[in-house]
Amino acid sequence: MKKLLLFTLLSAFTFTTFAQRNAKVEYWNTFHYKAKDGMEQKFLKAAAIKTKKFNSDPTNLIVTYRVTTGDKAGVYERIMPFQTSKSYDLDATKEGKYWEDNVSPYADPDGGKQVWERLKWADVNVNPNDPPYKHLTKTTFIVKPTHRNHFGRWVERIGKVFAKRMPDASRIVLRLQSGGQRNMYVSYIGYNMFENNNPELETTWEEDYNEMFGWDTWTTDLTLYNESKEMIFGEQRVSLELVEELLPNN
Repeated sequence: MKKLLLFTLLSAFTFTTFAQRNAKVEYWNTFHYKAKDGMEQKFLKAAAIKTKKFNSDPTNLIVTYRVTTGDKAGVYERIMPFQTSKSYDLDATKEGKYWEDNVSPYADPDGGKQVWERLKWADVNVNPNDPPYKHLTKTTFIVKPTHRNHFGRWVERIGKVFAKRMPDASRIVLRLQSGGQRNMYVSYIGYNMFENNNPELETTWEEDYNEMFGWDTWTTDLTLYNESKEMIFGEQRVSLELVEELLPNN
């Protein structure tokens, strides 16, 4: 029994350790900052210069959004997409020192860096050549470790209904690899206008779901999905807006 327990623990440790070193995985980094009192414009100016200097290349791109709702309103979320395991071997000392010397005097970090894995099977209407969306709806989930399959089933299936009913928006889903709880997921839904331009359909989301996946699957899958989330802080949603002046090629 002790040997079995030891093997299980070692297996879990090995998976967690090497999960960030998978050459086949696309990683995303996120950083959060809050401008110091009275220094927001200085922060934006300094961050814009830094972004153009270091983050204009597609392999090191950073896009910045401002949180507009919730208790984190006013926090800037800087997103670095499209990373590979090789990206973390690159020397970023010069870039980090530049930020420390020229940008950090005007802003404080709000938490630490987080590294995410992009779950490409959950992509909806994603075109990597599209410019960043003006608005994001960000939903963070804490999923029970024993209920990941139920969570993933709903996310994948509702994404197919999403693609049919909301062609003017897109969605990506990430799973946290480092910087917090391993069972944390985040969904970003991007769109450019609050007034949607989606087709008017005679069916409902539930009817489309059941048509695609079978009679009454909506009720069953939705129930299991809701049960897959932790009771406390299981789902939190905020709105973000693009900070165009911090686009690397602006």
